[in-house]
Amino acid sequence: MKSYIKRCREEAGLTQEQLAERMGVSVVAVQNWESGKTTIKLNRYYELSEIFNIPVDELIKEMLIESDKSRPDVWPAFLFDEATNAIIDTLHLNMAQQDLFGLMYIYGADYINESELGGDTFDECLKRIPYGFIDRVGSIRFMNQAEGLHRVVRYVRADFLMKVLKQNPESEFNIKKLSKNMICEFIDKGYKPFNDFEDDIKKDEELYFRINMGKARILLPVLEEIGAVHITDGWWSNPIREDVPKEFLDGILKMCKFDRSLFEEGYYNRDYNIGYIRSGLETVTDYKNVDKEGKEERWELSINKKGSELLEWLNK
Repeated sequence: MKSYIKRCREEAGLTQEQLAERMGVSVVAVQNWESGKTTIKLNRYYELSEIFNIPVDELIKEMLIESDKSRPDVWPAFLFDEATNAIIDTLHLNMAQQDLFGLMYIYGADYINESELGGDTFDECLKRIPYGFIDRVGSIRFMNQAEGLHRVVRYVRADFLMKVLKQNPESEFNIKKLSKNMICEFIDKGYKPFNDFEDDIKKDEELYFRINMGKARILLPVLEEIGAVHITDGWWSNPIREDVPKEFLDGILKMCKFDRSLFEEGYYNRDYNIGYIRSGLETVTDYKNVDKEGKEERWELSINKKGSELLEWLNK
């Protein structure tokens, strides 16, 4: 907003002193606005609108765009390998590419609505775009926009992308700058997983996170608080012990979406096992036998270093 305020002031032919006088503030206040040291309160936008002869909506829009540029990257890169993070670095759009996506969405382009990373029919889908749009932006610019959009919709589900754009219509889409809630949603169900039947996709082109953020947000705080849990007396095939801490059992029921009354009646037996519970948490928890060799096995589940880093990221 700072650069926009300065530009509007200069276009209105006002000095900092004159703007300060008309708004009833000190010159220092105006200087702080234009340097970015302080922000302008919302009720001041009506005054600025009158002074600069600019609609309030446009002032607010510029504020959103300016703040959008300064949003920090919050992507949890520590969870993933270099190849995955390299793909994430490419998942951003400018406003022109977002407009093109909106048109493809409206005209029902098949490619963007595919739920898996697979066959590429993007070029065919571009033929659905009205000629008037292409004529307006220019064919070369249109192809550049399409190339950038293709990079994103190859990996990002259309319903997730549209949800983000509707919530933030004045912001440029960037996976790394989304809220943590939206990043968690993207990791769990917002991306296109690899299609096993597509042989022409290279391994480093696959996007697969190997973690369930919804489960992690529920169970990791419990493990952090109560420590390691003696969960089985043997490896994967052994049943979960009946004496696990109540807090841990409550977390499992919530995480697995088990109805408590049905659970107590003996339902969910097939899913109530260490494999199902730990699925999606393998990289952020440890499951190991802690008894010395030769003694009865004692397998414990605990949060590991990466899990603690994730919990810190979630809570920060």
